[in-house]
Amino acid sequence: MSGLIFGLAPAWRSSRVNVSGTLKEAGRGISGSQAKIGLGKSLVILQIAISVVLLVGSGWFVRTLKNLQNVDLGYQREKLVLVELDALTAGYTGPRTAALYRDLEARFRSIPGVRAVAWSQNGLFSGSESADQIEVEGFKPAKKGDDGSRFDMVGPNYFSSLGIPVLLGREIGRQDNETAPRTCVINEAFAKFYFGTANPIGKHVKDLFPDTRVTLEIVGVVANVRDHGLRDPINRRFYIPAVRPMGAEFPPFMNFEIRTTGDPGAVIQAARAKVREVNPLIDVDSAKALTELLDGRLVQEKIIAQLSGGFGALALLLASIGLYGVLSYGVALRTNELGIRMALGGQQGTVIGMILRETSVLIAIGLAARVPAALACGRLVQSKLYGLKAADPLRLGVSVGILIAVALIAGFLPARRASQVDPLVALRYE
Repeated sequence: MSGLIFGLAPAWRSSRVNVSGTLKEAGRGISGSQAKIGLGKSLVILQIAISVVLLVGSGWFVRTLKNLQNVDLGYQREKLVLVELDALTAGYTGPRTAALYRDLEARFRSIPGVRAVAWSQNGLFSGSESADQIEVEGFKPAKKGDDGSRFDMVGPNYFSSLGIPVLLGREIGRQDNETAPRTCVINEAFAKFYFGTANPIGKHVKDLFPDTRVTLEIVGVVANVRDHGLRDPINRRFYIPAVRPMGAEFPPFMNFEIRTTGDPGAVIQAARAKVREVNPLIDVDSAKALTELLDGRLVQEKIIAQLSGGFGALALLLASIGLYGVLSYGVALRTNELGIRMALGGQQGTVIGMILRETSVLIAIGLAARVPAALACGRLVQSKLYGLKAADPLRLGVSVGILIAVALIAGFLPARRASQVDPLVALRYE
């Protein structure tokens, strides 16, 4: 008997060793799975953090684009055609140039669907600009730059044709011809800077450019407008009759602004035809609708908004897929545990809540890591934004809210599937 026992002992010891090895191997498998889950959660947190920065950034640039597209110019941008001419190439100089522009104005006005025609040297968003040193009656400059102002030379009824309000006095009209006293109209920014609350009508502005040095009487004040840049601050500006230029020579380049009630494309074709009727040698440097011109100026902003929006959506998608994958894998490893909970009376809502709490922890860690970083990035790109601040809590909250909603949906799907597992099946799951 003892021999039998001693004979079985080695076999028993061998079996014991095999069981222990199996347990160790199982332990290593569980530890490996937990390590994979830990790595997966770390990657998900990183994806959430990156998504926050990209979502917030895309919100900034998309909103900036919208703000620039809707910026108030001070006049209606729709149905306004801009035609830029070069009369010098056709040999026009001096008084002949003034007569040419008057003739073209009348011809443009005869085009069907045209409501009003104006003309100006610098035009709207043409890239051309004029500025000069001036002396304003009753004003003493306090620092360098106080005696400078932008100016433009415009044709009769320029402001009413564009729809720019006249706040005081009158606009430049046909009475302001070559033989009339020199006059000017100033914008609201000019009036406030040089005259404060005083009435500027009747005051004088002296141009100090060495070759001109003319004195102008202020006859009107018009509202501020944006005519050179969408982002730029409103500059002080005065307007003089184009037929009474600052210098001796009449401007050889002129921009016509045609207000239409019909299709701008048809008006552009008709305007080109009218120019050819007068003289085929006159160069039409540009002819396009103002809306088309402004769209062209926003190409960079559109590209940035589209790229940042695309990257933000991609990052959000990857974070959602990663979160779903990590939670699904974790739920699969805990099938036995969930089965025990359900067998002991656990409710579906309890299981779902437990998994969603884990999801919330991952989201919270990711947000805590990157919301401050997003704000820091905002300060770096503040100069690229328009009409909003990088630290705007509303837009930051919207971006974070979208991320939380999508992440919770990604976490809810495996949680709901786990809550529907049959406890008996889960207990037998290996």
